[in-house]
Amino acid sequence: MSVEILDASTICNFINDTEFFTKSIADRFSTIDSNHDGLLSYTELASELKKLRVIETHFGIDDIVPSNDELGQLYQGLFARFDHDGNGSVDLEEYKLEMREVMLSIASGLGFLPVQMVLEEGSFLKIAVEREMAAKVHA
Repeated sequence: MSVEILDASTICNFINDTEFFTKSIADRFSTIDSNHDGLLSYTELASELKKLRVIETHFGIDDIVPSNDELGQLYQGLFARFDHDGNGSVDLEEYKLEMREVMLSIASGLGFLPVQMVLEEGSFLKIAVEREMAAKVHA
């Protein structure tokens, strides 16, 4: 983890760099696709979604622990967001489209005033910051 400063433009520039964004998405997809069949199953994607700690309320400590049924419903709902065609698996294009929407939502929430955030190594936000820093060095 590292503390980084970013704003919506960091994320938007990452997304708008189509080649870089697509490669980043494809790399992550390949990592998640544990059986290497070119599709993400519910199990593969749910494992990745759990890392996002979508129910976390305070720096890694969950005040309210949901039941297994509640967690199952949450992850099924998230999986359905990614599975655009409803065929029970997520292909690379579906993953890319949904991650783009997720990143744009984060950008919208951040706005254009810089904020300081703790970012996990390898996260798309961290990759966006690293891309921005590299672009500044080369400018």
